[in-house]
Amino acid sequence: MTRRHALLAFQAAVTVALLVFLLRGFDWRALQAIGERLSPVFYVTALAVISAGHMLYAWRWQTVLSGMGVAVPYVDVLKQYLVGLFFSNLMPSAVGGDAVKVYYLGRHIGYMEAGASVMVDRFLGFFWLSVLGAGLSWTSGASTPLLVLNRNLLTIAAATFAIALTIIWLVPPDRIVPPALRRRFSWVASIEALAGHVRAAGSHPTTLLLSGAIVVVYITLVAVVYRAFFAAAGVTSPDILPIMNVLVSTAVFVNVPISVGGIGLREQLHYLLFAELGIVKEASVSISLVMFAFSLAVSLAGYVIWLRIKPTIPAVAA
Repeated sequence: MTRRHALLAFQAAVTVALLVFLLRGFDWRALQAIGERLSPVFYVTALAVISAGHMLYAWRWQTVLSGMGVAVPYVDVLKQYLVGLFFSNLMPSAVGGDAVKVYYLGRHIGYMEAGASVMVDRFLGFFWLSVLGAGLSWTSGASTPLLVLNRNLLTIAAATFAIALTIIWLVPPDRIVPPALRRRFSWVASIEALAGHVRAAGSHPTTLLLSGAIVVVYITLVAVVYRAFFAAAGVTSPDILPIMNVLVSTAVFVNVPISVGGIGLREQLHYLLFAELGIVKEASVSISLVMFAFSLAVSLAGYVIWLRIKPTIPAVAA
């Protein structure tokens, strides 16, 4: 068994264990009752919000590319983003969506440029999520040990990303590697070139501000959907800020690679964190499954695009 297969087997085992633990004592009648209370308008609105969120994230990626001096039309960026989303969510392989985005876009703008753009896009996403989460945790309060732990982890993550961003701003790429190592190994030049692209994109003011705005807008919209869900389900809903805090925490910690596609871990985080806010398991798990199902539905658009992907993607160096 290769290391890749061993990792996949481990993730599958953890996913099953998390789901079994989560569904133990689950009230399926309560789940059915919640589903019956929801109107078609809610489902349409939730799908629209999920779709809009992915469109915003594709826009963020395009802005990162622009910050590197590479102009790619938004439609083409959106196509590559959706293809990557399909591989991330629906393909049972070790080839992640980020690698797919680098491969397909890299054929037209250069693999180094594409790789740097994906790295920066990911970094800025986690940076702003952790900053927003830490801010919300300290603002909305942490009244239980679990919420205190969540606040502390988000604060540590925010500080770590802030330090890394400061280093990107202040340290020139040619100072990252010692001169002796640069003379000895030819591949060091490629690393420095990659670091240069990362620095150009990561320190661009427009890119930074837009990335933060996109995270705040999308999390706010999703939180509104969650409040509407809890109201329709007959559950007393928390205020908008604690809901946003749970959403940000889940978005950050679900990326810990211990389960297949975050399945099981996402639902456990919903259950544990929303339980601290007085939300019953059936309601928190239900909305998690609904939103994840809509994300999978959007992923199917990436499959269609992947089947019909064009051989060239226009790209013009700015």
